[in-house]
Amino acid sequence: MQSAFAPIFPGWNVWQVWQVKDLPFSIAMLGVSPDRQLRIWVEDEVRLHSASDVADPIDLKGGQVEIIDSAPGLSAAMRKEDVPGGPAFVVDGPAELKTVRFFNKAGQTQIAWPHDESYLLEAVLEPKADNPATSGPAPTTIGQTVGGGIAKPIGEAFGEIPWYVWGGVAFIGVGLLVASLPGAANRTVTSIRKVRKELGKRNR
Repeated sequence: MQSAFAPIFPGWNVWQVWQVKDLPFSIAMLGVSPDRQLRIWVEDEVRLHSASDVADPIDLKGGQVEIIDSAPGLSAAMRKEDVPGGPAFVVDGPAELKTVRFFNKAGQTQIAWPHDESYLLEAVLEPKADNPATSGPAPTTIGQTVGGGIAKPIGEAFGEIPWYVWGGVAFIGVGLLVASLPGAANRTVTSIRKVRKELGKRNR
């Protein structure tokens, strides 16, 4: 029976996703690697279009999605050919098939089959309790990490902030400094005048 919706299971989910090799230009993605862009796309699709709980509100987008080499031993629970009109779904250009996994902390839910010009869900794989790709604990969030363990996620986060964000921060900082200079100069002049006036009184 065909369905327009892909299942999202409790716990680990494994998807096979087509990603175009030549991703379209986006100012928001300057300096962001194709792998990170894939992880962001998967997280946004699941977070925005289903009742799943997959994101870490403290981490950068895509931080809770993993790209894995493959998932041997898992069969397809649903393929794009099972979707009405699915065989016609294509991406805009040559693409590479990637395997990703994410952890749904909520219950069983579903999502309208994810696809656009750059990404296409090829298949949802059926989880198995004894398969390494779909077993094990949920990924650790930054909020759960304590002590020295938090240094690595924060370091990675700063390393992946695009250059234009740092440029914007620097621009704002310089702007604030320049804006504060006239006030600081006026306060300095006022202080000098007060000192001169006080000295003048004493010398009389």
